[in-house]
Amino acid sequence: MVTSRCTSPCALAGLVLAASMIIVGLSERAREGCADRSDAEVQADPLRGLWTRYERRGEGDPLRFWYFHGDGHGLYRYGNVGLANTHSFDYALVGDTLELSFRKTGERHRIAVEIDHDGDQGQTWLRMAADPREPGARYRRVDSELDLEQAAARWAMPAAARPGIGDRLWIDYRTFATGGAGFAMYQLGATAIDGRGVGWFHRGDFDEWTTESLTYRIAGDRLELFFDLAEQPSSSGHRLIDTPEGRVLELDVDPRDFSARHRYRDGGKSFGSQAFGPIVGFEGLLAQ
Repeated sequence: MVTSRCTSPCALAGLVLAASMIIVGLSERAREGCADRSDAEVQADPLRGLWTRYERRGEGDPLRFWYFHGDGHGLYRYGNVGLANTHSFDYALVGDTLELSFRKTGERHRIAVEIDHDGDQGQTWLRMAADPREPGARYRRVDSELDLEQAAARWAMPAAARPGIGDRLWIDYRTFATGGAGFAMYQLGATAIDGRGVGWFHRGDFDEWTTESLTYRIAGDRLELFFDLAEQPSSSGHRLIDTPEGRVLELDVDPRDFSARHRYRDGGKSFGSQAFGPIVGFEGLLAQ
C-alpha cells in the first residue's frame, strides 16, 4: 500500500454561489489545502475512485458507495436511488490502515483495508475489516469519469441568466446565529419543449447533505413538482423576481418548506448530470 496523507486540514466542499457549489467547492478546497502534494502522490492512492456496494440502479434500489478523491478527502453516500444522504470525510492510508474522520461529527476510525483484484472478471474489490457503516460489506471499484478539476474549470463562471428556471441552481444559503451555515437548493435540469424536466432537491451543509430526485413541469405561472421516491406531487404558483442581488425564484407553496412561501436565489448553471451524478444525485455514472 502507498501512504496517502494530507498534511493540512482542508474542507471537502465550499460555497461557490455563482457556480456548481458542491462540485466546484470540493475541487477548490482540495487544491487550497493540499497544494503541497504532487500529482504522482495523488495518482498513487490505491483507494482513489468510486466503490459501490450494489449492482442494481433502479429507482428506489439500495444505494451505498465510498468515493475517495485521492487527495485525502472523500464522500460516503447511502440510502436509495432517488433519496440519499451524503457524508464527507477526510482520510489517510498508512500501510494497510485507513484513518478516517467524518467532517460533520468528528467521528474517527482506524480500519484495516484489503483490496482484491479478480483477474478472471477484471474487477477490483474493497473490504474494510471494521466497516464503520456496513460491517461485512465489500465494494466494487467502478470506472468513473468524475473529474473535479475539469468541473471547476468548466463551471467556475456562471452562465448568463436566461429566461425561465431550467438548467439552473436555485439556492437558499444561510448562516446561523448559533454558528455554521446551511443550504436548501433546487437543482433543475434544462426543460424540454413541453416545459418538463428532471431535477434534485438538496438540503444540508457541505459536510453532510441529502439529495432527493424529482421531475417538474412548468405550466404557465404554475410549477408542478413530483418527488420520485416519495411519490409526492405538488403544484405552486411561481415567479421570477429581479433584485439588486440577482434573480430570485419565489414559490408560493414550497413542498420542501412545509408549504410556506420561499425564495431561492439564482446560483448559476446546473451541474452536468452525467459527469457529476454520484455527488449530486444522478446515478447514471454507475452505468457500465
